Amino acid sequence: MGVDLTQMTKIPLLLLPGLLCDAEVWSYQCRELADITDIIIPDLSHAASPHDMVKSALISAPPQFALAGHSMGGWVALEIMKQCPERVLGLALLNTTALPDTKEKQDARLAMLAMFDSENNFPIIEKLLQLFVHNNAVVSSVKKMLERNLFAFANQEKAMIQREDCIASLDSINCPTLIIHSENDAVFQYEDSYFLATKIKHTTLVVIENCGHMSPMESPKQVTELMRIWLNSFTR
Repeated sequence: MGVDLTQMTKIPLLLLPGLLCDAEVWSYQCRELADITDIIIPDLSHAASPHDMVKSALISAPPQFALAGHSMGGWVALEIMKQCPERVLGLALLNTTALPDTKEKQDARLAMLAMFDSENNFPIIEKLLQLFVHNNAVVSSVKKMLERNLFAFANQEKAMIQREDCIASLDSINCPTLIIHSENDAVFQYEDSYFLATKIKHTTLVVIENCGHMSPMESPKQVTELMRIWLNSFTR
């Protein structure tokens, strides 16, 4: 891919957070992978379109990098793979999908946007917590993160509603790819991850047991171990 990995002391790693999430979702990975990576976590809170999401993700990125996205961040990662795959050394997709929203999911997004517009925002946080978290130990930290990023809800949901199909580009992804699904994910099904694994070459699919949608926080050690193996697969 035009980069001499033997000359790198650390690989640049772009970590993309999900809906209403920020750097905290990756805090364990940032700490435990610091010995082999230079981590960049973009701010996706002000982007209200797929174009702006990708622009925000890449604004601080070096010419080439490893790329990992969680949930909404996984969709943004797939958009990056459509637009500039030559920049990505390796891809990790956590708790995400390439499939477009069903009508039921799109209606749910629109209903929550209407709720947000009415400034009745407490139910939004509670609904997201029910969907996102399986491990009660992280409920408090996830809730605080969602609350402080609630201002971004309308922007991010509008961007998600506008997203285009990325299925056709999956079979052109050639870099080493890690796909993580959680056994108790209430947002995406195993079939979402399995579909990605069947379409993308050079893929490892792992299911984490007793874990919900927020896998980087709910199962931080296992996620980090998997990411370290993935990173080492193309840097050594």
